[in-house]
Amino acid sequence: MMRAPVFACTALICATAHAQVGPEPAVLRARDLTPFGLQRLDMRPADMSDRPIGRWTAELQAAYQNTFVMSDDVHDYLQDRDQGRLPLRPEDARALLMAPHDSYYVDVEVGVLDFILQRRFTQRFAAFVEVPYIHYGHSRLDRLIEDFHDAAGLSQMGRDLVARDRFQILYHFGDTRLQMLDREVTGGLGDPIVGVRYMSSLAGRWQFALEGAAKLPVAGERLLLSTGEIDVGLQAAMRRRFGRATLQASAIAVHYSGGLESAADELIPTLIVAGSYAWTPAASIIAQGHVSRSVVRGTSIDELSDNKYQVSLGLQSSVRRWTWTFAITENIGNYNNTPDVGFQLGLAYSGQ
Repeated sequence: MMRAPVFACTALICATAHAQVGPEPAVLRARDLTPFGLQRLDMRPADMSDRPIGRWTAELQAAYQNTFVMSDDVHDYLQDRDQGRLPLRPEDARALLMAPHDSYYVDVEVGVLDFILQRRFTQRFAAFVEVPYIHYGHSRLDRLIEDFHDAAGLSQMGRDLVARDRFQILYHFGDTRLQMLDREVTGGLGDPIVGVRYMSSLAGRWQFALEGAAKLPVAGERLLLSTGEIDVGLQAAMRRRFGRATLQASAIAVHYSGGLESAADELIPTLIVAGSYAWTPAASIIAQGHVSRSVVRGTSIDELSDNKYQVSLGLQSSVRRWTWTFAITENIGNYNNTPDVGFQLGLAYSGQ
């Protein structure tokens, strides 16, 4: 659905390799809101902006997503149930969890507000801390998404088999089971993240950043808010300007210590590539791709353990010390382990 904007942005980057240099390069500093593994450490693209030395930068990143996914056997069960648009009932959950094979059903909306504070101590070294607030809501975007699917001639993927505006999670992976037929958690603070960043300029117009971070479970394990485990991660990022266009790539590896979906330790690699084009002296358009390994392992359901593919299209604008971003994220390639649609709004303030 988002391929055309991505191709258009890539063409702009190539066509403007020798154009006039524009404003500060842009990147979407959004996090992955996939429900599976939401509580793990998720390293956003490194901030390689030219922040003032010795000053604090405050940043707010708000994101909201709607996810509706189910395994094939759950879809077949709901079709055979043939009782109209009813939510999953306790008898439905018992029947599905008693099946000898893996299955899942996730119908949720999640909003996350991240407060980020960072300080650039020298030209090359910076440190940051992030504090997230996670909100779980009933699926208020369901009607809008269904109307869009109808208008575009797309399949509802089982949405028309159940009630709208619900919060329900049901899955069975090996020995792992979870049943939540209504919200048991409305929200709360997630685990804080602390990190350090090293930046340097390489030959030509290339810039390099190396970043390390850790997620700290300061309040212990909490349902849907914290895994109660420490996660650590490392990111290497490269950025190059091509006149008004900029290309930035981040390779990330996170050691995930386990959670509801996976009890075993594992390494989660992620690749994020962003292209931006300064179409005015103060505003840029951004196209960004995200590829990551799923945290769900040890399941017989391939579409759940397959890699996650997401693309975003957004805008960034700066006015004096303020910078804001807005973006829409869509899943591609594999639709059953990522949100259907997500929205991101960011605001940053740099001291002088």
